[in-house]
Amino acid sequence: MATRTNAGAIALLMSGLLAACGGSKPDAAEAAIKAGKASPVVVASEVAPAAPDGLILTTGKIVYDRETVLAFKTGGVVAGVLVDEGDLIKAGQPLARLNMTELSAGLAQAEAGVANADAQYERTRALFEKGHVAQARLDDAALARDQARANLDAVSFNRNQGVIVASTDGVVLRRFADGGQTVAPGAAILQIGEMKSGLVLRVPVSAAEAATLKSGDVAEVTIRGLEDTVRKGSVVRIAAKSDEATGNFEVDIKLDDDGALRSGMVAEAEITATAPVGANEGPLRIPSLALIDARADQGYVYVLDDKNIAHRRAIATSGIESGDVLVVSGLKSGERIVAEGAAYVRDGEAVTVADRR
Repeated sequence: MATRTNAGAIALLMSGLLAACGGSKPDAAEAAIKAGKASPVVVASEVAPAAPDGLILTTGKIVYDRETVLAFKTGGVVAGVLVDEGDLIKAGQPLARLNMTELSAGLAQAEAGVANADAQYERTRALFEKGHVAQARLDDAALARDQARANLDAVSFNRNQGVIVASTDGVVLRRFADGGQTVAPGAAILQIGEMKSGLVLRVPVSAAEAATLKSGDVAEVTIRGLEDTVRKGSVVRIAAKSDEATGNFEVDIKLDDDGALRSGMVAEAEITATAPVGANEGPLRIPSLALIDARADQGYVYVLDDKNIAHRRAIATSGIESGDVLVVSGLKSGERIVAEGAAYVRDGEAVTVADRR
């Protein structure tokens, strides 16, 4: 199965290739220039789809379908975390506690506030019935009583949140805090995987690839470290919204779990799309030596016309797969590009196309 590397590695690949070329035998273009020929000699290559029609190659991680980060609603000192990573937990089981001293003191203060507000209201009501105070005074006393009771409810709720309790059966994936540590409200304490949700392979796909997928599409999955077994799976979820940072869509693939799968494992998937990915829709593949002036996910290639005139064109890339660069925009399948010798070509220059040696 092919392996895909992210786009950030392209610039490093290109610098390494150029450095390697410096100590190797000159290619055809360099030999032509040194010989004083009018046009550089290059090797051409035809742009092709990165994968056969209908086949989507992608890499992702095994995760629980529902993984939840647990936190305390209020800040404070952690009295203890009662579970460790890898522990199985049951619904209703206490998982972590805050030191209750401050929360208990706040509760006592709120209870005293309610008692005082109730007494003040009763005194004001008695005076109102005798005509010694106006209706507005009685209304103010009633409002103060209601506010005190509401504050008691809030403080009591916060105190109850001083203990994290498992809401479902699961497994502890990550532990972020220890006893004696001071944490802020909402700070992560534990990450839990819900056992009943099951494990899935979560992978990113492009917008064009996502448009060809539907629930039930089959996939072949290879887990890194367990390469001896190719597992069968099927698409169970396609994200309705793309990732804001990458523009990709998350796809979940359900696998048969034989007990060997663990959350966090890396896996490669070959998904057979229901609607084939056309030549103008999926990513394209070009030789790494064809890419020049690479910067992150941008670069340039020379496209050859029918008269072998080289035209410099900007392209966008998405990574490296099996030594080739994946192109997501700027080229069309079937176009010819300069695959070797691009460093010696100028925009608009005629070239001589030689056979690959």
